[in-house]
Amino acid sequence: MATARFTSVQIAFHWLSALLVLLIIALPYGADFFASLLGGKGNVFTLHKSLGIVVLLLTLLRLAYRGRKIPPQQLEQSPAQRFAAKAGHGLLYLLLLMMPISGLLFGSKPINLFWLVEIGPLPFSSNVRGVAKDVHILGQYVLFAMILGHAAVALWHHYVRRDDVLKGMLPLVR
Repeated sequence: MATARFTSVQIAFHWLSALLVLLIIALPYGADFFASLLGGKGNVFTLHKSLGIVVLLLTLLRLAYRGRKIPPQQLEQSPAQRFAAKAGHGLLYLLLLMMPISGLLFGSKPINLFWLVEIGPLPFSSNVRGVAKDVHILGQYVLFAMILGHAAVALWHHYVRRDDVLKGMLPLVR
C-alpha cells in the first residue's frame, strides 16, 4: 500500500510539538540536573514556562493549518476506530492548549519569556489560581497517558497492522 503522506508542514508541526512537550515535561522532573546547566532552578522554570507559551502558539498555528489542510486518509477504519482516532487527537490538541493556559493562570510571579521579556502575572484570585493549578497537575497525568497511548497506537499500526500510518508522519520517509 502506498504511504499517505502528511505535508512537510504537518510533519514539522507534529515533531516540533513532540520534542518541545517532552522537554517541557523533562524540565521540572529533572530540575536538579537542568539547574546545573541553566544556572539555577529558577531558570529551569523560566524555560519550562517559555516553552509552554511556544507550544501554545505552535498549537494555535497547527490548528489553523489543520483547518486549511485536511490530513490524508490513511486507511479504511470502522466507525468506532475513526471515532477513537478523532477523539484521541482532539484530546491531545485540547491538552496542548489547556496545559500552557492553566500554567499561565496559576502562576503568581511574572513570567520571564526566554529571559527577554517579562510578562506580569495575570490578575486572578487565589481561588482561580488554585483551580488552574489543579487542572495543570491533573492535565499532566492525562497528557502522559495520551502521549504513551499515541505512541503505542502508532507502533501498533506499524508492527501489528503493518500499514503505513506511522510512515506517513515520519520525516524523510518516502
